[in-house]
Amino acid sequence: MLRLIGQIARNQHGNALMMMAAALVPLTILIGSGLDLGRTYMARAKLQNACDAAVLAGRQRMEGTVWTEAAEDEANRFFDFNFPEGTHNVADLAFEVDQDDDDMAQLIGSASAQVPTAIMTIFGFDELPISVACNAKRDLGNNDIVLVLDVTGSMLQAPSGGTGTKIERLREGAIGIYRALADDGDSTTRFGIVPYSHTVNVARSLRTDDILRNQLYINGTYRYRNCDSNGYYIWNCRNLTSSTMPTAGLYNNNTKYNYQITFTLSGTVTLSPTQSSWATNSSDTQSIDAFRTSGSGCIEERSSIGNAASPVTINASITQADIDDAATSATDAARQFGRYDPAKQKGQVQVGCPNEAQRLAEFADETTFQTAINAATASPTGGTYHDIGMLWGARFISPTGFFSATNPTQIGGIPVDKHIVFMTDGMLDTGDTLYSAHGVELYQPRTLGSATLDEKHIARFGDACDLAKEMGVTIWVIAL
Repeated sequence: MLRLIGQIARNQHGNALMMMAAALVPLTILIGSGLDLGRTYMARAKLQNACDAAVLAGRQRMEGTVWTEAAEDEANRFFDFNFPEGTHNVADLAFEVDQDDDDMAQLIGSASAQVPTAIMTIFGFDELPISVACNAKRDLGNNDIVLVLDVTGSMLQAPSGGTGTKIERLREGAIGIYRALADDGDSTTRFGIVPYSHTVNVARSLRTDDILRNQLYINGTYRYRNCDSNGYYIWNCRNLTSSTMPTAGLYNNNTKYNYQITFTLSGTVTLSPTQSSWATNSSDTQSIDAFRTSGSGCIEERSSIGNAASPVTINASITQADIDDAATSATDAARQFGRYDPAKQKGQVQVGCPNEAQRLAEFADETTFQTAINAATASPTGGTYHDIGMLWGARFISPTGFFSATNPTQIGGIPVDKHIVFMTDGMLDTGDTLYSAHGVELYQPRTLGSATLDEKHIARFGDACDLAKEMGVTIWVIAL
C-alpha cells in the first residue's frame, strides 16, 4: 500500500491539464479586458473628435462673442454628425457645450457615454464609462490669407457627390472662410486671391521693371501631309507647309490632314515701356504698361535665379530667391517675367489666361469679397500647373519679396498670422503641347531634369509648399 501511494505521489501525468485549467480564468480576463478596452479606446477617440468638431463649429457660428441658440444648434449638429446614435452601441450618450464664464471668446464642451462590454460582463463589468472635454477659442489676431484657387477646365465638372460643379463648391468654400474670419473690429484680416490654371494673371500686381523687354517665342512653319480620304482609306498624299496650324484629324470634302510640326526659337518681340497704344496681342512692339493693366496680364515664368536669362531654363526645384528676388532695373532680364501671348506663340494646342489675381487687401464686407471671388473664378479653363499657383501664392504672401513693403509681420505690435488656402480638385494636367507659364514644353524644354513632366512639376509644388512653411505660413489644402 505504501508503495502504491508513493507511485501515485510521483506520477506527473495530467499536471499540465490542471495548470491550464487553473490559468484559464485569469487568461480569459486578460484577453477579454484587452478586447473590451480596445473597443472602449476607439469609442473614446471618436467621442473626442466629435466633441472637438462640435465646439469648433459652434465657435465659428458665433458672431463675435455672442453665444446664441443658433450657435448651440450648430455645435449639437456637428456632434451628432460625427458621433451618430448607435456608434459602438454606447449608452447614456451626453454632450454639453456652453460659453466659458471667464473668457467669452471660448466655448467649453464635454461628452460622456457608457460602452457595453462583450466579455468582461461575465465578470460583472457590464459597461465601461468614457468621457472627454473640448474647447475652442478665437484669438483676435491679425491674419493674412492668400486663397490659391484652381480655375482649370476640370473644375466645371460635377463633384463626386451632390449637385452643381466643383467651381461652385469652391466659391462656397471661399465665402465660408471669409465668414469664419470676419473680424470684430479688434484685428485686421486681409485676403489675397490667386486664380491659377497653367499660368497666372499677375501683371497688374508687378512693376514695369518686372516685365521682360526682349522675348523669344516659337516661330516657324508647320510641315504636314494633305491626303485624300473616305474615312477608311487614304491616298494622294502631298507634303505641304503653312504658317497656320491645320486641324488634326479633320474630315472635310474627303480630305484628312496628318501633320508634323518643326519649329525653332526665333521671332524676338520687343516691348516698349512708353508706347501708348496696344492694339492686339500679336503686335511686335507693345506698351508694357498697357499689357500690365489690360486685365489679360498672364505671364511666362522667368529662369530660375542663377540661370541665364535666355533661353529660359527652370529648375525642377524652387529656392527662396525664386520666390523673393525682383528685377533691380529695366535691364535685369534674368529676373523679369515674359508676356503670355497666344497670338504670337506657335506650336500649342491649348491656351488660356485665368482671371486677374489680387494682392492682399481688406474687404469692406462679405458682398465685396463675394464679388471678388466671383470675378476671379468667372472663366474656368485650361490645364493644371499646381506649382505655378502655389509659387505665386508664396510670392503674394512673402514678407521679404516683391510685396514686402505691404506685407508686415506685425500690425499695431500684434503678429500677423500668415496662411495659404489651396483649393483644388487635385487633377494634374501638364501636357507638353499646352501653352503654359513654362512655354510650350515640347518645343521649349524649359523645365530641367530627367523625370517626367508631371514629376518635375509635382517636385516644384512640394518645394513651394516647404518654402512657404519655412516663412511661417500655414498651408491649408481643401480638396473639392
